[in-house]
This record gives sequence, C-alpha cells and structure tokens, in this order.
Amino acid sequence: MQREGGRKELFHLAWPMVVGLLSITLMEVTDTILMGRVSTSAQAAVALSGLLIHTITLFFRGLVTGGETLVAAADGAGDEQRKHQAAGAGVWLGMVTGLAASVMLIAVAPWVIAWSVPDQEMAGRMASYLSVRVFAVPFVVMGFGVLAGLQGVGDSKSRMWGGVAGNAVNALAALVLIFGWGPFPRLEEVGAAIANILGSITMLVIYGWRYIHLFKRVATPSRALLRDVLTVGLPFGIQMLLGVLAFSVMNMVLSSLGPVQLAASQIVINIISVSFLPGWGIGEAAGILVGRYLGAGKPETAHRSLVNARWLAVMVMGAWGVVFLFAGNAVVGFFSDDPAVLEIAAVLIRMAAFFQMLDALAMVHLSVLRGAGDTRWSMIVHSSMSWMVTVPAAFLLARGLGWGAPGAWMGLTVELLLLSAITFWRTQGIRNGKVGRLDLLLGQEGAAAMMAMARQDEKPSAPSAAVPPALEQENAVLALAADVPANDDGEQAKVA
Repeated sequence: MQREGGRKELFHLAWPMVVGLLSITLMEVTDTILMGRVSTSAQAAVALSGLLIHTITLFFRGLVTGGETLVAAADGAGDEQRKHQAAGAGVWLGMVTGLAASVMLIAVAPWVIAWSVPDQEMAGRMASYLSVRVFAVPFVVMGFGVLAGLQGVGDSKSRMWGGVAGNAVNALAALVLIFGWGPFPRLEEVGAAIANILGSITMLVIYGWRYIHLFKRVATPSRALLRDVLTVGLPFGIQMLLGVLAFSVMNMVLSSLGPVQLAASQIVINIISVSFLPGWGIGEAAGILVGRYLGAGKPETAHRSLVNARWLAVMVMGAWGVVFLFAGNAVVGFFSDDPAVLEIAAVLIRMAAFFQMLDALAMVHLSVLRGAGDTRWSMIVHSSMSWMVTVPAAFLLARGLGWGAPGAWMGLTVELLLLSAITFWRTQGIRNGKVGRLDLLLGQEGAAAMMAMARQDEKPSAPSAAVPPALEQENAVLALAADVPANDDGEQAKVA
C-alpha cells in the first residue's frame, strides 16, 4: 500500500505526466525536423510560428488549470458536487478561451510577421502555416481544460496516452501531407499544420472519452465556484505569460549581438527543454497532491508530498546536470558544426548543469504553491525575478559588458537561485497552515466547516454524560484539596 504523500505515490502520478509532456514537445520537434527537408526558410517559418502559438496559448493554458487545483482539493475533502463543478469549469473555460486564443492569434500574426520576418519567402510560408494551424488552437486549449479535471483526481495516464497517440497521428500525417505521399498532394507547411490539427483532435478525443468515464457529464459550475477557479488560474496564466515574454526579450537582445550568440543559446535551450520535463512533471504531481491533502485537512501529509517532490526532482535533474557537466561538448556537438557556436554552447551547457537543480526546486515550489491556491504571491515573485533580474542582466551583462550569451545566462542563473530560495521559504508555511487559500480550494462554506472541525479537535474532551458538570467541578475541587484524584462515581478515592 502506498503511503500518503510518499515517494511511491508521487512517482506513480508524476511519470505519466513526464511522458505526456515529452510527447507534446516531440510534436513540435517532429514538424520542425520534417520541414527542414523542405527548405531552411520553411523550417524557420514553422519553428517561429510554433513559438508564437506557444506564447499566446500559454496564458490561457494557465488560466484553465485553476480548475485542476480546485478539483484536487474537493477530491481530498470528499466534496463530489464541488469536484464535478470544478472539473466542468475547466472544460467550459477551455472552450471559451480556446476561441479567444484563436481570435488573438489571427489579430497579432500579421503584425508579428511584418515586424520580425524581413524575408518574403519565410513570411509567406509563416502566414500560410498560421492560417491553417489557427484551427488547432481551440482543441489544444480545450484539451488542457479537460485535463484539469482528469489530473485533479489523479489520472495522469490519460495525458500520457493522449500525448503518445496525438504525436503518432501528427508524425504520420505530416510525412504524408508535407511530402505528398500516395494520392495526397505535396502541401509542405500547410500539410504540417493539418497534421498538427489531427494530432490535437486525437488528444482531445482521448481526454474527452476518459473524462466522461470518470465524471459522466460536464457539470455547469456555480458563479461562486467559477470565480474561485479564475482567482487561482488568472494569476498563474499571467505568471506564465510574463515569464515567456521576459525570456523572449533575452533572446531579442542576443539576436542583436549576432547569429552566433543566439544560435549557441538556442541550442542549449533546445537541450534543456527536454531535461527540465521531469522536474515539471514532478512539480505538477506535487501540486495535485498538496491540493488533495490540504482539502482533506492533512497539512502534514501535504508537506510530506512537497519534501518528497523536492528530493525526487533534485535527484533526477541533478543527474542531467552531471551529464551536461561531463559530456556537454558531445551533447551540443549534435546540433552544430560551427566552432564559434560550439565554443559558446559548451560554456552555456555547463551553466545549465549548475542551475538544473535550482530549476527543479523552483518548479516544484511554484507548483506546490499553485496547489495550495497561493498563485497571486507566486505571480508577483516569479514575474519580479524575471523582469528585475533576467531582463536587466541581458542588457547589462550580455550587451553592455560584451559578455554575450554567457552574460545573459548568468542573469537566468541568479533568477533561479533567488526564486528557489524565496519559494522554499514560502512553502514552509504549508505545514502549519500559514500558506494556502482554503477559502478558494474548498469554498467559503467548506473552509468554514474545516476550521470549525479543527477548533473542535483542539477543545478538551467533554465531561462524561453520567456526571453533571456542577458535580464534576465540585469533585475536582475536593480532589485537589485532598491531593488525591476523584473517581468516576464522584467520590473521593481511598488512599491505600
């Protein structure tokens, strides 16, 4: 039997998430690799389009995952009605915000292409690709809304199987449609976009099938519950958006320093985008368990989940750090033959070896705070670190002092160091109840009921019904006077 909050429970929930995250990452990588067989311009157009879509959808993905936090807490509290409504809120928000994300992409894509893509061929391919792939965005965001309910009740394997199946469909369809195999015409970037739509639909179908199996139907959330979901999810969405924008500013500074600096940085970013997935998955699993046990009124168990997640994430990502430290040159050598690029990348991969463990701690702590409903504080701290440390460091160290990409990555390392330390301090309050929003996790009535139960548990036990309170008080006084205890019948005990 698994111990509540133990390592086995955590690992059982986390590893399917890691596989699912890896599958989604590989979907983008597969499209980029295949488009490289078409032309460099086509490859760059698809890669930049994917980055734009990721940036826009990140906010909405963060928004809908507020439902996951409430589902986990309601599941721990045994509140079936609130659990179903919170899961339904994720689905409804996913539908609405998915359409909003599509409209936003349509609005900003022409401006982004005109501003950042001077090459006419690349701009045309990018516009062609986005005009089709925009139809995948609602399915992607709604998929995350459905996942909020599934993962909230501890079903992480649906994400894994959906990611694997969606990636397989995307890869097969991309091969056929990009290159025009069999009776299909050669569609190049349009074929890649259609393949992505098919993969996204596949994932949503698998998630939806499992959702109906667990929840039977999509419940309509109350206004109060929807407000709680948004109160948790909105700061998290803003946090993710501001974080990726700060990272984009850092890349823009590096691009102004020349292609060698940017290429070296992007190589290492591609490498660590895979290595950080275990930490992300472990962090998400820890956040779910913390929400569940806080909902069940077990803060000690929630803290145990945090400690074990911290340990597991540091061990796993520390192992990646050892690989980067001793085999970094060989790893970056797979990505480029340019000696100038490889020289800088070799420095960056060793910096990544150091901050892998810092990144692990930060991801676990931020996920756990989200599980406790403490997303507003997390948003303020994370966003402050990104814009007050990483961005200034890029301008001051990378450009001002001429240190290039290593200077920018120094700022990133300092950000992770500060973020991991500050969030470590904050998470210590989960154990004693000083950190956490039970009013959001359980609703006002649920939080009040739990507080009342806690106060009741702290009160001394009531006197026996067989002895009236007045008589018991009199007996106690007599017993103290005689310095001997009183018996249950209200008479003085005889002294042998």
